[in-house]
Amino acid sequence: MGTSLSEARVELVQQRVLAAVFKLLEGGEPLTFANVARVSSVPERTCYRHFPTREALLAAVLDATSQRLKLQRATDFDGLAALVRRLFRGFDETAPVIRELLLSPEGRNARRAGNRERQRAALTLVAHEAPGLDAVSKRRVAAALQVLASAPAWQAFNDYWDFDGIEAGEASILAAQLVLEGARARRRSVPSRKTRAKSARAAKEIRT
Repeated sequence: MGTSLSEARVELVQQRVLAAVFKLLEGGEPLTFANVARVSSVPERTCYRHFPTREALLAAVLDATSQRLKLQRATDFDGLAALVRRLFRGFDETAPVIRELLLSPEGRNARRAGNRERQRAALTLVAHEAPGLDAVSKRRVAAALQVLASAPAWQAFNDYWDFDGIEAGEASILAAQLVLEGARARRRSVPSRKTRAKSARAAKEIRT
């Protein structure tokens, strides 16, 4: 069944509104509904009908940006490295939009909406790359990897080291690699329950 005329109109209006948002942000203009209406030639009341709040508008911008950058979840280190390289270059190309999503309260709320899924993906990656970690270490390593592969990491490298997306991506990948190497070393250095029990029995025999 094809798209109905009403559905096509809705999609057209939303596309025009989102295109206006990108144009405003890339041009350094304030993101207000009045400006969106002016640039999109969509009545302001219609903009509100499709996007009732600024947070709803930025959530749609986030979805559109994720589609542009072909965001996907990595399941191993090679996938993570490829993802970071592509994303960080893409962040350079859409920097004003990314910074609005990072810095505005509404943008941060929109980004946090999908955080559970990102956490699960990071935990899955750690389980694949460093199996056998205790639960606390696994969670901490996953958190570190999630941050290193994120827009805030790209922003920090740019703000504090003047790295472009390519160099920022390589720095994040190196850090992620070292984190995983440390996680694997930690896993090998921590004795298993069986080993700890055996050592405890041996120590008890020595004392007696």
